[in-house]
Amino acid sequence: MRDFVLLPEALVVVGAVSVMLAGRFGWLPRGWRSFLPQAMSFLVLVALVVELWTGAALTSFFGGAVVQDRFALFAKAAVLLTTAVVLAATDWSAEDSLHLGLAMPMLAAFAVMVAASSANLLALWAGLELAAACGVVIVSLRRPDLGLRLLLAGGVASALILVGLAFLYATTGNADLAAIRVVLTGRSAALPLAIPLLLLVAGLALRAGVAPFHVANLPVGLAASPLGAGLVLGLVAVAAGVVAVKLAAALTPIPATYALYASVVAALAILGSGAAALAVRSPRPRLAYLAVGQLGWVAAGLATHYRSGLAASLFLLGAFAVAATCGPAMLGRAEGGEPAIVGFGALRPVRAAGLSLAMLSLAGAPPLGGFFGELSVAAALAQSGNFVVLGLALVGSVMGVVAALGTLRAVYLLTPLEESRRGGLAALPAVTAFSTAGVVAFCIVIAVYGLFSYPIFGLADQGAEALGLR
Repeated sequence: MRDFVLLPEALVVVGAVSVMLAGRFGWLPRGWRSFLPQAMSFLVLVALVVELWTGAALTSFFGGAVVQDRFALFAKAAVLLTTAVVLAATDWSAEDSLHLGLAMPMLAAFAVMVAASSANLLALWAGLELAAACGVVIVSLRRPDLGLRLLLAGGVASALILVGLAFLYATTGNADLAAIRVVLTGRSAALPLAIPLLLLVAGLALRAGVAPFHVANLPVGLAASPLGAGLVLGLVAVAAGVVAVKLAAALTPIPATYALYASVVAALAILGSGAAALAVRSPRPRLAYLAVGQLGWVAAGLATHYRSGLAASLFLLGAFAVAATCGPAMLGRAEGGEPAIVGFGALRPVRAAGLSLAMLSLAGAPPLGGFFGELSVAAALAQSGNFVVLGLALVGSVMGVVAALGTLRAVYLLTPLEESRRGGLAALPAVTAFSTAGVVAFCIVIAVYGLFSYPIFGLADQGAEALGLR
């Protein structure tokens, strides 16, 4: 079994590179190209099955630089499932390139897998940068100006992260995460790391698009293609979240140097995004703000510096991944920047159901996975005594639920005028058997994540334990 541990990564990379080469050199006949989404989605599902089969083998490779443990298994399984579903649910007639549109999410998934399995600072940074580069590529296909903006903001984020990691390495003399935790254990003076870790938290928040650092990612996510928006708002943020969880586990001996920063970011993200979601009316901005708010809950779990808090953040990150990545794909093509949303439930009932579940999960409405994740984080906040953050988070979460219900009212209860219906039909996603099956699969995944939240949270708790937390 140990010989096949890295097979899922190999399958994803080979599939992505093969699709790009086929598009570049025209290897596939024109009639076969329509079957590429089915083939790549099936390939990712195969990688997921192999990951679940081999994930029980706890081992390491390349001198300990790559580690297969329960944390890596949980994160890699979540991102592979998310990638398979989003490739199936996407309306490919709304995308700018079939081949790059298929390859970039797969490479971003591989990047998250690299970060999840990494045992040192360099591999964490490399995985995060690869995921971000995939987002830049897919956004630039439609809007090169926004791709440049995303690249510049990413450069700032990368610089902040590198400075923070460099100081962490210089202070501890180690790049290995486990060794860093051992060195920091028992240290009373953590002041030399306070400012570098502030830069590190700011860089990760900027890369993930967490408020108030979402000024670059949010406009890009609103103007990109549906798949591009899902990649920027979803998979890239998941990569930043995985890196943040692993770094928080390594820094648990010195919580005073980073917990306050994470608490401030979490409070601003949850409260600010809830208010912003109420203020906007358009569906995609509202979906984006709800995603930002749920990332704030993930940051709040990290601020607790308890095993229960990190486990709750990891569990919530899995629910966030599938909802934030696949949510924009449910809306489909935007005509003049605005998808048709009024009467969407009557015009596209299956996609409307998927959009509703995605928004409710991101808002933290019961009984979906987002609710149970936020509930677990809230319990950890109460356990750690962070009642100010907990109170602000609850207020922001209530505003997010109200905003999501407002969108559902437009989807199901409002009737579009005839001229709006005629104008909106061009903006609706195309109906195909495969994309409909992908949306149904998304609805099942979201429902199952909430229905089996307790055993899934047990797996996330095992992942936190694998990071050395007790």
